[in-house]
Amino acid sequence: MIKVNRGFGRVLKTVSVCAMLAVPLAACGPLQMPLEDRTGNDQWLDTQIKSGILGEFSKVDHTYLLDVNIDIWKQNVMVTGMVDSKGKYYDVISLVKQDDRIKTVYDHLVIADQETIDAYHRVEDEYGKNAVPAESATQTVSDVWIESQIKALLLAEKGVSSVNYRWQSVQNIVYIMGEAQSDEELEKVLSIVRRIKGVSKVVSHIALA
Repeated sequence: MIKVNRGFGRVLKTVSVCAMLAVPLAACGPLQMPLEDRTGNDQWLDTQIKSGILGEFSKVDHTYLLDVNIDIWKQNVMVTGMVDSKGKYYDVISLVKQDDRIKTVYDHLVIADQETIDAYHRVEDEYGKNAVPAESATQTVSDVWIESQIKALLLAEKGVSSVNYRWQSVQNIVYIMGEAQSDEELEKVLSIVRRIKGVSKVVSHIALA
């Protein structure tokens, strides 16, 4: 067993969450959005929705900010990650669905099995509250590596606009959403992700423009 912070694999996510919650929305309006293949107003709406969801998470249970991933594209929300009880699962999904501007919720949130929960409890009893099992730490490293490979490969691929996609790796399963400008781009993206070492499955919510 090794002792690491529960949120070890989500350092960058934590920084971005804190930034989104700390910076007033008025300070980053539509004109400052990244150059995606959609309007600035549409991007701005997504930013507002995501900020609202994360704000609710921070009020109800701050661990949701680390354990749950929220990705959004054109008001369609993809929920991934893992929680340790049915109560937390229903709580998270309920908080996400509060915003009536959301068109669709792609629910891929997982409830940890009892074996995983017991493993966390054993390690926390031995090493302290923020310790995690070695297997979980290794899995987190694998998922972060997969996500970084997707980013690098899509960015380098000619004919692919990587800014139009959102993705997460959870236990080596990649969940990806966004919008391809053609059938050719869609096939390129899925082919690239499927070929990455360690990826066991790809779940796609990519739409065609």
